[in-house]
Amino acid sequence: MSEPAQMRPRLAGSSRKPRLPVGNANAPWGDWIFAACSPGLEPVLARELSELGLSVRPVEGGVEAEGEEAVALACLGSRIADAVKARLWEGDTRDLSEAKRDAQSRFPGQRLEVRRCGARSAVSIDAVGGPLYKRGWRSRVGVAPLRESLAAGLLRSLGYDGSTPFLDPMCGSGTIAIEAALIAAGRAPGLDRRYAFESWPGHEASRTAALRSSFAAAVREPAFPVIGADRNGGAIRIARRNAAAALVTPFISLERRDAASLEPPSTPGVCLANPPYGLRLETDVADAWRALGTLMRRLGGWRVGVLSGSPRLAARLPGTPVSAIDVRNGGLRCEYLVYRP
Repeated sequence: MSEPAQMRPRLAGSSRKPRLPVGNANAPWGDWIFAACSPGLEPVLARELSELGLSVRPVEGGVEAEGEEAVALACLGSRIADAVKARLWEGDTRDLSEAKRDAQSRFPGQRLEVRRCGARSAVSIDAVGGPLYKRGWRSRVGVAPLRESLAAGLLRSLGYDGSTPFLDPMCGSGTIAIEAALIAAGRAPGLDRRYAFESWPGHEASRTAALRSSFAAAVREPAFPVIGADRNGGAIRIARRNAAAALVTPFISLERRDAASLEPPSTPGVCLANPPYGLRLETDVADAWRALGTLMRRLGGWRVGVLSGSPRLAARLPGTPVSAIDVRNGGLRCEYLVYRP
């Protein structure tokens, strides 16, 4: 995931002087990052990183952020980011060659990422060591899987925090429902993962361990049920295996049911659905959307999000969305529609 091509002003204002990260003297890469996300989710990621204690600026394709231990906080705690890049330097393009030599001397053998925009340039390095959205539990997927980070961003945009019931009536391999269960349990996505930055020169393992302990202390018992359903029995079997790998089986219900026959909990909550678009799935797409419409008529007082790849199909749903944003799912242009039945 690349950074935006256009250089933006620094969070504290632009400067003609080269910018070198500050903070922990032994790890001067730790306070200044670019976190990438799915287009359309920049404001949602900005709110998440702000709640982690960072100063943020949404930009095209992600968020620039600063703060103590920014690299570790974003890697361990962000559900929405697809990638985290530590910004090593930003300054006059005429000084770029020297900056690259300096960065390479500090990080020998690492691939530097360089961005140029006129007279300004920046040098960054990947802090993750692989796609951040891969949580490690999804060994089996359905035909058209949704990224874990996109699922988390859509949930966050609905205001889901585990304090209400959750329902995914077309759960497929379970990505959305499992992300909802992890949110409800307060389990940070990076607790059990090791990252590239942990092998960098100057990394203080004790500081990262303290952050992990802080995140682990926030784990809780979900207060309300997390429910996933799908009319495809094979999809439900995959979802159950994924839920077991994610360690959320005790507090998630995954059943083979058609959306039209679902009875939602009596307490209003959040419903998020990713119905088939008719592009890569061979199924009776129209019936699936009609079934979702039938369910939505029983969701009075709920917040409902629908990821739509077809305005024609979305027109089958009852009511008018209160908001819509453009997002990408697997390279496909989609609309994320929010309803308040």
